[in-house]
Amino acid sequence: MSHFKTSQLVRSLTLAALLAAPLFGAGQAHATDGVSAQGITFTAEQAYPEGIAWHPAQKVFFVSSVHKGTIGKVSPQGVYTPFIQDAQLVASAGLALDAKRNLLWVAIGDLGASTRSSPATAYKLAAVAAYDATTGQRRAYHDLSGLVEGGHFANDLAVDAAGNVYITDSFSPVIYRVDAKGQASVFAQSDLFKGEGFNLNGIVAHPDGYLLVNKYNSGEIFRISTRNGADIQRVNLPEAVKGADGMLMRDTTHLVVVQNAGNDQVTELVSTDGWKSATLQPARKTAFSFPTTATQVGQDIYVMNSRLDTLLAKDAPKVSEYLLQKY
Repeated sequence: MSHFKTSQLVRSLTLAALLAAPLFGAGQAHATDGVSAQGITFTAEQAYPEGIAWHPAQKVFFVSSVHKGTIGKVSPQGVYTPFIQDAQLVASAGLALDAKRNLLWVAIGDLGASTRSSPATAYKLAAVAAYDATTGQRRAYHDLSGLVEGGHFANDLAVDAAGNVYITDSFSPVIYRVDAKGQASVFAQSDLFKGEGFNLNGIVAHPDGYLLVNKYNSGEIFRISTRNGADIQRVNLPEAVKGADGMLMRDTTHLVVVQNAGNDQVTELVSTDGWKSATLQPARKTAFSFPTTATQVGQDIYVMNSRLDTLLAKDAPKVSEYLLQKY
């Protein structure tokens, strides 16, 4: 994909999303369109967090940063603290906590909107790093960009029970894998993943041995065997889930999908046939613009209202207040 087409798509996404007013205080947030929501508000100076992961032992949320790369912690009281500041984190996107191994995995890319963006990395970087979830020390770093030609943006990632990590690339039609031994490879590659602009995005690992991956621009969801990356099946849906971003398995039959690109809502999918097909539950709007990812805390779901539209639109007022919306 050319730099022009990618930049054009980023601009079009910002126009599709609603610009939001700043958040004030914690507890209940009120958007300009009248939507109100319970959740946790926090301030992080123009961080623009995209990914989120809950650490049950530490009782904190890890949040990423598209603008600065820093990984921060957010307390249930809404206090933000920088946690990992690594020069390799050009722009941090999806997060995945491997609680068994106490590792925080980070998808790393560059949409040209980071304080660390450069011609060498903008729309060209796909990398993944692992950090000790207690100390923040880097345990691994893999530059995946050289595994396949084309544009790159490592967007989201998932960890399976064996410790294998799967990473989506929104600008190349591939899913990467870093296995438990630290070997990086192209796990799945298909013309089904091709398209204009942002393609593969959210990904989860199902305990029954397959991945569920969404395609942002078309609203498709794919079921991919973890034993054979060529075994790719399209999940039969009653309608497309366009603007699908991060996903969360509530349990083996319920999948939460966060949607933006002007949709700004959370949709739950239900499957009773092993994700050969799924039905859609009524969507719920988010209080603020550009929700991206979700994490589970007990029975509650928290969705990141990232407000990325205000970062990607050059003339929009920049913001530093964000909402973890509770569902």
